[in-house]
Amino acid sequence: MARSSDWTEAKLKRFLAEGRGQGEGEHYRPWLTVMDIPSRGRASRVFSRKCNRVVHLLTDTQLRYFYLLEWDESILDIKEQFPLLDVETIVDQMDESLLKRLKDPKTEVPHVITTTFVITAKDHQGREIQYARAIKDAAELEKKATLERLEIQRRYWEACKVDFAVVTQHEIPVQRSRNIEWVLSALNVEDYGFSISQIQAYASILQEQLLSSDQRIRAILASFEREMKEEAGTGLLVFRYLIASRLIQINMDADIQLSATPKDLGLKVNMLQGGERRFGAVR
Repeated sequence: MARSSDWTEAKLKRFLAEGRGQGEGEHYRPWLTVMDIPSRGRASRVFSRKCNRVVHLLTDTQLRYFYLLEWDESILDIKEQFPLLDVETIVDQMDESLLKRLKDPKTEVPHVITTTFVITAKDHQGREIQYARAIKDAAELEKKATLERLEIQRRYWEACKVDFAVVTQHEIPVQRSRNIEWVLSALNVEDYGFSISQIQAYASILQEQLLSSDQRIRAILASFEREMKEEAGTGLLVFRYLIASRLIQINMDADIQLSATPKDLGLKVNMLQGGERRFGAVR
């Protein structure tokens, strides 16, 4: 929620005029950006390939959860810092203590309640669904004001018939999120001085080497760099690219140890058969 001493009618109108909370896909603009309010932890601006735009994340916990969404192939779109601009539709469901949360106590200007993520996904039957998630640090749930704002969100999304839940850091698999962050950055190959065609050619070669070798990952990458006459670190970049592109599959919930062998990591190689993705296990 945008709460600050300078929350005025003029600021509310400016946010609305700027189109915040509006738009679809790459044209969506969050209600709050990293520049608008002080963040607890590390505020982040991260490019989302799924959304084809920069997303604004206000805490480390939001960032960790975002990476889970970005990796999930069932997710179609992510809207962060989503404003409940028509929250007045559920006013008759709220008691006096909740109604007080809807206005600034000094200016009487309506606050805008935000839900951290509104997510569009496909379910197991291929149907498009939507759900909403409020991301909070567990300590915040001990505060009455936080619980009241969450209750407003719960009632709002219930009225919209949209699944709503609160997620804390305790429900987020941190190792998985960190692994996703580590591999996804390798997709920006131009940042490392490579073209897409060059990295794809390297990926094909390294994929085959991983499939056929029983050496440790670190040794395979070093051998690859010598063969390609590339500088140290190139093999690791291509390895990360393979994971991020889903050309190889490993356990993303465990620490990725380069001292392990492909078999130790449970590495599987993506092989297209009849146009379908098939993962073959390393022998």
